[in-house]
Amino acid sequence: MIQRLAREVRGQPILDIGVGGGRTTTLLRSISADYVGIDYLESLVQAARRRHPDVRYEHMDARDLSAFGDGSFALVVFSHNGIDGLSHHDRRIVVAETHRVLRPRGLFAYSTMNLEYRGAGHRPAFAHWRLALRRPVRALRYALALPGLSLKRRRLASLSESGPDWATFATLAYGSPVIWHHVSLNGGLRELHEAGFATVELYGGSDVVVFGLGAEDSRWGLLDTRGWPSLHLVARKA
Repeated sequence: MIQRLAREVRGQPILDIGVGGGRTTTLLRSISADYVGIDYLESLVQAARRRHPDVRYEHMDARDLSAFGDGSFALVVFSHNGIDGLSHHDRRIVVAETHRVLRPRGLFAYSTMNLEYRGAGHRPAFAHWRLALRRPVRALRYALALPGLSLKRRRLASLSESGPDWATFATLAYGSPVIWHHVSLNGGLRELHEAGFATVELYGGSDVVVFGLGAEDSRWGLLDTRGWPSLHLVARKA
């Protein structure tokens, strides 16, 4: 996917949302030096600046990109399922703001947790037992931590929400249960369509499927994504 993006936007302006400590900076700056990274947490912005002192980073909320004018970027990236840390309502605001700051035919590349994945929503033990079996020491540590993780997950259960083609619920991330947004392929395509995007490329393994959003593509409900923990999408502005 990155190679495909590089061919189209090389040398053009890039916005990197949720940059963290600068984890994606080197890769994206290899495509274009016209780059700006933003993050919601000031501490992470400072960490990124220490790591890459010659790069522009801004402390900014992705729900409000008013510091950037309409059509400022050729590519916006929101990697590592960062968009899933938002509520369903706020997520739609971010998608709309991203559409606004993109140039005509600009690209929005992001990943999002797949609601249709067969392991989505299962208790932590189910999701990680295969990995644990391959690493016995890690399996022991995991078994000792599991009661505490399960208790924390139950405490977060009251914050779960759901709607047509989406849900937010507690799942493991960074060694602890957190609330993450999940969306089905249909739901993800629909929210992009409502924001005004024209087409979407879905990347799964070596395959790429292109969906048109002018009218609901008849293939939306036909693709089996149950084996994909995340959906990797590139949406194009009209």
